[in-house]
Amino acid sequence: MKYDLQGTTMQILNVQLDEKETIVSESGRLIFMSDNVKMDTKMKGGFWSAIKRKFAGESFFLVNFSSLKGNGVVSFGSEFPGKIIPLRLKEGEQLIAQKDAFLCSEGSVTFDATWTRKIGAGLLGGEGLILIKIKGPGIAFFNVGGEVTKIDLAKGQKIRVDTGNLAMFDSEVSYSVERVKGIKNLIWGGEGLFLATCEGPGRVWVQSLPVSELAGKLAEYLPNHRGGGSLAAGMLIGGMMKR
Repeated sequence: MKYDLQGTTMQILNVQLDEKETIVSESGRLIFMSDNVKMDTKMKGGFWSAIKRKFAGESFFLVNFSSLKGNGVVSFGSEFPGKIIPLRLKEGEQLIAQKDAFLCSEGSVTFDATWTRKIGAGLLGGEGLILIKIKGPGIAFFNVGGEVTKIDLAKGQKIRVDTGNLAMFDSEVSYSVERVKGIKNLIWGGEGLFLATCEGPGRVWVQSLPVSELAGKLAEYLPNHRGGGSLAAGMLIGGMMKR
């Protein structure tokens, strides 16, 4: 599958499809497609998989784009300022991503929602109880907010990341969430209440601007910003950005 990325901050992904080749995307991500491309909306993976994806913040339905005759072109866009990351996954290789990270993939790639390994990580952390598991073979494309840093962890090596900034990681990486220690850190630290600990071996992708943080910051500048109103405004902006 051939593709190219255009832009820097609000990137566009252009995918070239060979005849009968298919790419699968989240709903609402299409920008344009050539007239020989067929669009087919499906509930991939069955009803239970669709329910889990919905709880994880992903679409209930997924959209298949296939070239019917000759080469076709499909273009997708990110929902928020940041980068589109292409990753080629080997047979059986798995990646765990936060909600809203998955953009599209080859038809050979499978994906499902997965429970966090520790209940506390889901209940207390910023990523929710359910994450998205992507499995190869094939190319998958991911949205990350702001700039992105990839960290290669050796076996036993650990990093601690604000839960909102943790974009995705290899399935071999151990993931847990802990409350920030120290009363002064909690009150005056200016950071989140929880940090994610990632232990290698494996790769970890860290994003500089979580979409929830962006929505909350924009809410401060709305005319009706009054205490609790900012929460509602942030939710409104977040919903608008997801369309």
